[in-house]
Amino acid sequence: MASIPSRMHAWTVEIGTKELKWCEVPVPEPASDAVLVRILAMGVCHSDCTILSLPDLPVPSWTRKFVLGHEASGEVVQVGSATSKLKVGDMVTLMCCAGCQRPDCPECNRGLQRICMAAEPYGLGHDGFFTEYTAVKEWAAVPVPEGVSAAAAAIAADAVLTSYHAVKGLAKIQSNETVLLYGLGGVGLNGLQVILHLGPKRVIVVEKQQELLVEAVRLGVASQDVFCPSDDKKIEDYIAAEKIVVDTAIDFVGAEQTFSSAQSAVRPGGKIVMVGMNSMTFPINTLIAMSKELTLLCSYNGPRHELEEALKLMAQGIIRPRITTDGINTLPQVLKDLEDGKIMGRRVLLH
Repeated sequence: MASIPSRMHAWTVEIGTKELKWCEVPVPEPASDAVLVRILAMGVCHSDCTILSLPDLPVPSWTRKFVLGHEASGEVVQVGSATSKLKVGDMVTLMCCAGCQRPDCPECNRGLQRICMAAEPYGLGHDGFFTEYTAVKEWAAVPVPEGVSAAAAAIAADAVLTSYHAVKGLAKIQSNETVLLYGLGGVGLNGLQVILHLGPKRVIVVEKQQELLVEAVRLGVASQDVFCPSDDKKIEDYIAAEKIVVDTAIDFVGAEQTFSSAQSAVRPGGKIVMVGMNSMTFPINTLIAMSKELTLLCSYNGPRHELEEALKLMAQGIIRPRITTDGINTLPQVLKDLEDGKIMGRRVLLH
């Protein structure tokens, strides 16, 4: 194995400047409970666009300047003295939200590491993965099974895990249910595959891009159950007219329009799972929500054991993320294309 350099290059962001810079920075030294990983592949998420455009720090715990990127896979090249589960040469995917793991942490000791208030999530206000090497806590590095490529593994801990947790962990889809899905972007398309794997009675997909509706049919959605909305053609009106009983709506878009639609579309006693965050606020129609006694579930990333389950499904070919690849030098253009809606699925950068 090649020796580890002392310096490397990274894409850094300084909050408030809206500038992305290719900088030379030191290779981090892993702490005793951490590992050093040579990055092989990095996923680009719409959250990266959001971070780049922030006018100021969203929370005080963020640093102002840091290495961007929160999806990656790579090879362990150095292990800390207190680590015990990983070894040099292991291929791993990296969890950006792995928690502090302290025994007195009110989130981590309830299995909620992903929303740990004491953690320093990688690429989210703290140094992340658009670089050559990264040091992460051992528990944030999850072994990748054979059959999963570095590119697919790069997005496993976010774009795949987020969809898996929303569908299986929170929605808990059952075989007798009708499921309504909004949005087939980089996360939603993975979510659809998880839904189909769980085998509900019926799946209805709402998506504005016709190409993605064709993909949904190819994956197994009935052709009469894909829906392209417009100003005069709304899914909730169609559901009411056809007397379709929707048990669960999963919103991978997260816009005011889709959330409002979901409230109208689901049956009394049904549930809505929110995953996307295209709008920062969602109006609740209290008359509809309360008279129907709807359940609203908000989903964020997911736990490690669900990531391990999702990786097994990826290795078996049950979850096949839609990926295109490019070089790490293209990140600025990729972010622009992502913001402009020009990227289907997930773009992964390679060294």
